[in-house]
Amino acid sequence: ALPLAAAGYALLAALAVAGPLTGRFDWLVPALFRAAEYGFLLVLALTAADGAVNSALPAAFGLVAALAYHHYDTVHRIRGGTGAPPRWLVRASGGHEGRTLLVSLAAVASLGVDRSPVVPGFASVLTALAVLLATLWLVESVRFQATSSAPATHDESGEPA
Repeated sequence: ALPLAAAGYALLAALAVAGPLTGRFDWLVPALFRAAEYGFLLVLALTAADGAVNSALPAAFGLVAALAYHHYDTVHRIRGGTGAPPRWLVRASGGHEGRTLLVSLAAVASLGVDRSPVVPGFASVLTALAVLLATLWLVESVRFQATSSAPATHDESGEPA
């Protein structure tokens, strides 16, 4: 049921952002997607732990940290007036729908024959995904900051730094 739920989420999320977000409360959509992705990862890792000492939870927190950095970088770019990250970066990182689907498939694949969670496999997938995505996003972020003509701004006031 988990892959079907993740596929349903991916389909509904794609439909939700297919058109322009111009409604009264549409500004909440990105925040809801962030909360859904972070929450899904952490709940899935907590469920996979099943009381194990070496659980998947630290790997999930690493992935959430990488995601949070990427989301901060995205907001920083938009506030700086340069727009969102390039489309190739979004596609290479899978988008939140693709990441959710990938993590749910990894969780199902890490189940043992008796349907009990096999934590080391799932934790390894989460760790590898966190390292891969963090490296991709960090390298692109540094490249953008080094080559961009966007002015550096203070977070609070919007004044040039």
